[in-house]
Amino acid sequence: MIMKRNKFFIIKFSLTALCLTTAANVACAQEVEARRQPSLEDARAVLVRLAELSRKQELRTEAAQNLLTGEMLKTKANSFGKLTEAPDKILLTEKNRAVGRFQMSGAHERAVDVYFYLEYDKSWKIYASRATALAGIFEQSYSFMKNRTDLSETEKLDFANLKLTLAPDRDLRVWFSENRQKLDELRALLQKTGGKTSTVYVGWDEKQFPEAFRMLRKLNLRTAIVKPNGDVEIVIGGISDNTVGFLYSPSNKPPAISPDSYIWVEKVAEKWFLFRTT
Repeated sequence: MIMKRNKFFIIKFSLTALCLTTAANVACAQEVEARRQPSLEDARAVLVRLAELSRKQELRTEAAQNLLTGEMLKTKANSFGKLTEAPDKILLTEKNRAVGRFQMSGAHERAVDVYFYLEYDKSWKIYASRATALAGIFEQSYSFMKNRTDLSETEKLDFANLKLTLAPDRDLRVWFSENRQKLDELRALLQKTGGKTSTVYVGWDEKQFPEAFRMLRKLNLRTAIVKPNGDVEIVIGGISDNTVGFLYSPSNKPPAISPDSYIWVEKVAEKWFLFRTT
């Protein structure tokens, strides 16, 4: 009888130990899996490493190729140019996707924002890069006008708009803060203008929306788009679908960031966002 009890005790003890061991393994596995979840710090490290390899003109090396995927593997350049050492901001766009912003010194001694897109599959890899693509005429016009002292009033307005259109994100954030009240007044006027059942475009025809037209020009802005959902997109400038501006979203939900449309969307105030498209 004692032997049977001992066997029962041993079996029970073994099962308990097995359960504890299994629970520990599950907990350990969960901890390991948690550690494998996408981390923006890990994404930042990948971007910093890419910038380092770019400065060394080593983008075609195996070390660099291991950081890339998708269309980025097709790049034939050895460098992305004079990038800053690290991104100044990283945003998580989806659970396993992110975007980081660098500044690049261009040929015109002007900072240009460049955005690198990452996806996570066991590790972060960079799959695309974008910047607002503006025709060379923008740079040429700006260079031609900036040293002139005989600009007409119309040319002064055009130059002010060019300066804003070509400005990096950091300067646009400052400009927004300085003009926030006027932008809110413009936004309120635009929302009254239309967009109840269809999208309304404001800015090209002075006769159709004279007051909104004058406010846009006074702020050195080009156009505005009022959508039925209440969103107001104020376009600073650009060409075709390569634009930069500010977006007001009553729902506080801006469009998603992607390399194919809105390449950058950054909150600058409650319900207000800086955006770039391509």
